[in-house]
Amino acid sequence: MGHLRVLLALVVVLQHSGGLGGYLHNGGALAVQAFFIISGFYMALVLNERYVSPQTNGLFWLNRGLRIYTLYFAFLALYLGFFMLSEAQGDGSPMSRFFDPSFAPGDKIMLALLNLTVIGQDVILHLGWDGQGGLTWSDTPFSQGGNEVYKFMVIPVAWTLALELYFYMLAPFIVRRPVWQIALIAAAAMGLRIAAAMGGLFGDPFSYRFFPFELSLFLAGAIGYKVFAANPARWQGLGPRLFALTVPLAILAWPVLLGDWSENHFFTPARIGVLALVALALPAVHGWSRNWRFDRQFGELSYPLYLCHLLVIAVLAGIPAVTQNHWLHSLAIIVVSMTLSWVVVRFLEAPVELLRSRIRRRAEGVEEPQSPAIAVPEPQRS
Repeated sequence: MGHLRVLLALVVVLQHSGGLGGYLHNGGALAVQAFFIISGFYMALVLNERYVSPQTNGLFWLNRGLRIYTLYFAFLALYLGFFMLSEAQGDGSPMSRFFDPSFAPGDKIMLALLNLTVIGQDVILHLGWDGQGGLTWSDTPFSQGGNEVYKFMVIPVAWTLALELYFYMLAPFIVRRPVWQIALIAAAAMGLRIAAAMGGLFGDPFSYRFFPFELSLFLAGAIGYKVFAANPARWQGLGPRLFALTVPLAILAWPVLLGDWSENHFFTPARIGVLALVALALPAVHGWSRNWRFDRQFGELSYPLYLCHLLVIAVLAGIPAVTQNHWLHSLAIIVVSMTLSWVVVRFLEAPVELLRSRIRRRAEGVEEPQSPAIAVPEPQRS
């Protein structure tokens, strides 16, 4: 499943970088929601196979926090360093907005804290300006320029991490339950989305950035794990593998499948169809890839790739020799982003993984060896 995660991250990169040659992939929202489904699958896996009792909830939260925040703070520092350099050269940066004297000091502090904590970054997608230097709730859809507040976020795509963290907080109380109970909660979240859409709340940010609605996708992934765990042998063999291959093919074909439908709406045949395919096929994908070590290692690049690509785009924008050729520009963004992701995983995440491994072993009740040589690998991590 690691290859699928990297593919989804690359979809986001392609949307933000303008595509590759003539291939313009506008499936950023689709990729994010597919990630939510995958995250639900793996959180159900670890909570049902490793952190199996309520007494291990704290260890689960600690482990997930280390995973999210270690790389987030590393890239936050890189982004801030680049912005400071831009400020020193007089080019300006998102940091310039924090020095605007007309902007309310209390709001500046709040937005700075959101950058540090991640939690709450999704809320700014619903905010706008009150015309007097302060923040207010916005009635204009985000996709129609409803606000510019998101530009105060150092890593603008980190709002998805906020939704992930909300799910991690709730997951121990949900995904260990029987399938029918998980399905009821998922149905309630989907029902809330349908009711909101009938009331006019169906565009961006409600199409994929509002956690109460996205909970149904996380739980669809959790149900997928339960289906897999009920009979793992069912998901072996040629048939399940062919089924698994339909997922990357559908993602790559997304620009064609979407057609004239709006990418900012959830209730389109293309969006619902592909997301349903992802949820249904995840047991087959996991059954194929769970023992493939390279797939797990390759998948580790997806999270740093997602975090770093906007920084790479900004840096390369200042190199005319690269930006003048669209193919070269797009390839450079992908190659540099992948390389930076590998460096971060190799030299930063690997040492942290030793600590995370100890936490997992403690949750599983395994005696800690005196001198562990390497971190105990886990099948996949979101």
